[in-house]
Amino acid sequence: MIGENKLVGITELSIFLENEPGKLAELIKKLYENDIIIRAISVVETADYGLILLLVNKPTECIAFLEKNNYEFTKSSVLAVKFDEKPMGLFNVAKILGDNKVNIEYLYLTVFENTPLIVIRVDDLVKGQRVLKENQFNLIEEDQL
Repeated sequence: MIGENKLVGITELSIFLENEPGKLAELIKKLYENDIIIRAISVVETADYGLILLLVNKPTECIAFLEKNNYEFTKSSVLAVKFDEKPMGLFNVAKILGDNKVNIEYLYLTVFENTPLIVIRVDDLVKGQRVLKENQFNLIEEDQL
């Protein structure tokens, strides 16, 4: 649970990989060999490369690893929202944000420690987390990953 005034932002890493067989497996293996555990992943294919979106247990160490091994990547902040698996759970998150004029740029789902999470990138992180908190949604902090 977040503190009263603490802002929550989870570091998400966007890694660009060559779109070739075995490249994703190679990256995952190297991360695990460096004690970096993937907590959420989304893979998008383009003609020339794969875009890998990751949440990991040790983002600072992962960034150092990526830099040392010359991976092309960017980092950004996202929200990770715990939600129940009721049919309208995802709708409720999207509706609250939309009703408050917070645009969802993208989202994906994951399960962490038997808890479903919605990972969301919004156009206004501060407003998005404030709105979700005010509406009793549970956000997780990076150190909980």
